[in-house]
Formats: sequence, structure tokens, C-alpha cells
Amino acid sequence: MLSKIKMKNVKGFLKEKEDSYLKKILYMFLITALVLFTTTAVQASSEVYYTNREGIQMTQDEYNNLLSVGFTERQIERMDYETFSDNKDIEGTLLSEVRQYVKTTTVMRNGIQHHTSEILTEDEMLEELASRKEQSSRYASGNYYDGLAYDTYKLVTTRIANIDDNIMRYKIDTDWLEIPSMRSYDIMGIGMESNKVQLYTTIYFRQDWEKTNGDFGHSTSCAPKEESTGASVLFKLPSGSLRQLESYAYYHVTKKTGVNQVTSLYASGDYAHATSSVTNAVFNYYSINYISGIEIDSPYHNSYDSMALSQATFLGTW
Repeated sequence: MLSKIKMKNVKGFLKEKEDSYLKKILYMFLITALVLFTTTAVQASSEVYYTNREGIQMTQDEYNNLLSVGFTERQIERMDYETFSDNKDIEGTLLSEVRQYVKTTTVMRNGIQHHTSEILTEDEMLEELASRKEQSSRYASGNYYDGLAYDTYKLVTTRIANIDDNIMRYKIDTDWLEIPSMRSYDIMGIGMESNKVQLYTTIYFRQDWEKTNGDFGHSTSCAPKEESTGASVLFKLPSGSLRQLESYAYYHVTKKTGVNQVTSLYASGDYAHATSSVTNAVFNYYSINYISGIEIDSPYHNSYDSMALSQATFLGTW
């Protein structure tokens, strides 16, 4: 009887050993699979997904992060390392994007320029640009003549992107659909609601262009103006024969002191193009707000055209 009990105990002991051995094998298998999966994921996330014109290598996560805070594919293609480094690790959420095809008409009457603007659909804009190519130019050397009108066409896009619980990004892009003949000091910016938000960072600006001979150029030179009602930049358009001209600016806002929750935001993007040659002294004669955008005072008021605001809107809880 004792012998049978001992044999039973021995068998039980061997079975426990066998189970323990199988568990160890299974455990080691799971650990190995986890390590391989983690290693593969890390390798995938660190692989070069895109190399831009400046030679900057980006992973897919970094590229997607740039898109998430409002950069376009063309802006990423031309991005410098400093801008890339500042933005590559930000996982934002694009909350609002307003694209406006803007036609601005300037008419000279009795020596005074008068400006009107309208919003076109993409098809209307393409149709007008095609018909303009069939007409002779009514504009020479940047001078307007009484009774003659001059039209300009541009795409203006304003975006609001959420960075985190405390920060929002306001961004404006301007892409000229027809290169303007007059190249002087232009103004672009975004008005904000001063009762809700305040500036968290300075405004960043960049201008890119491509010459008709295929050469590229860019500039970040500008005179920034940061106010409680928004931020803007005064900058000079490049000279020479161009086939593409684009600029963008952005800044960050945070909730104003004392404001705990925001349920709506309006980012009023605006662009004012100099229709006659001006000096950079215009810097002292304009301001920006979210209701009317860029407001230019005398003596420069008639030297700039105007456009309907490209106003991005966020409705939610922040």
C-alpha cells in the first residue's frame, strides 16, 4: 500500500515538473515574440519614410505629425531643419480648415484706387485664369490708369489645430494663383478673440518661391507685429520672374488668464497686398483683429487691396 502511494506521489511530482517545464517554454516563447514585435515596431517607426528637398530625413510618424499641425505636403517638401525639429514630435489634431479662392479687383477712379474682393469656387477660379491668358494685359509696370481694372487671384487657407490641453495653433497660408506684378511690402496675419485667448508664442513666418528658370528661394525675413487682438507680419515680395509664390505664418495661443473653458474659437486669416510701391513705414499704420482682419490707416489705406476674411471656426470644448 505504501509503495502505491509513493508511486502516485512520484507520478504527481513528475507531472508538476512537466507542467512547469511547458509553462517555462510558453513563457519564453511569449517573451521572444514580444521582443521581436517591439523591435520590429521600433525599426518601422525609425525607418526613413520621406526625404525632403533640404535633405531632411523623416519617419512616417514625424511626417504625419507635421500634417497634423497644419503643414501642407509642399511646405514639408521645402521645410528647413529648424522648423522640422520644432514640429516633428507634436501630435496635433486639425480642428478647422477654411480654403478660399480670392479674386481681388482694383479700379482706379480719379487717381484713387478702389478695391473689391469675392470668393470663387475652384472651378470658377480656373475658368477665369484660363480666360485671362487669352486677353492682353491691362496692367503695366505696377501702375493703374483711370477706368482700368486689375484682378489678382490667390488661395488663402486658415487653420486651427489643437496641440494639447493648453495650446492651439493658428495658421494662415497664401498661395498666389497668378503672380502679382506689383512686388512691395505685403501684410498677412490672423486675428484672435482677445477675450478668450492670448498669445503663447511669437509668430513664425516663411515665404517660398520658384523662379521660371527652376531655381528655388525662400525667406523668413519679416517685421512681426503681435497684439492682444492677433499677430501679423509685414514682408517684402521677391523680385524677378516667378512661376510660384507662397507664404505662411502661424502662432500659438492659450486660454486667457481667468478663462477656464472655451466652447468656440474664431481665427480670422487675412492678407493685404500692396497695389502700389510702399515703404516699410506702413508697419506703424496697421493693426489686426478677428472681426475685420487687417485694418490699414491713412496715408497707406488706398495702397492696399482687401479681401473677405478666411475665418477658421472651432466649436467644441477646450
